Amino acid sequence: MKFEDKLRQLIKTKYNRLSDLAEKFDMNYSQLSQYMNGKKISIEFLTKVIHEFPEVDLNWLLRDDKENVVQEDPVSYKAILDNDQIIDKIEKLLIDLKSQLAKK
Repeated sequence: MKFEDKLRQLIKTKYNRLSDLAEKFDMNYSQLSQYMNGKKISIEFLTKVIHEFPEVDLNWLLRDDKENVVQEDPVSYKAILDNDQIIDKIEKLLIDLKSQLAKK
């Protein structure tokens, strides 16, 4: 799926008409229509999309699905701590912060 198809799908989740989004972005409808038809997007437009749809993964939005993308399990990168470990870590950080503040 191409960017413009994904964008169209994304917009439909929140807006009934493209003109509604164009108004929200304070942009000309014809410019938005050009983006929807494959014209290269501007960074300004992409920034607006990011702010309007913060839940969207930019990798998904910007990559063509035909590209070879490594699919990794994101859980493998997370350090899972239990509650006691989290509390210990916070206590150590607080002690360190207090000592740094005392030096000032």
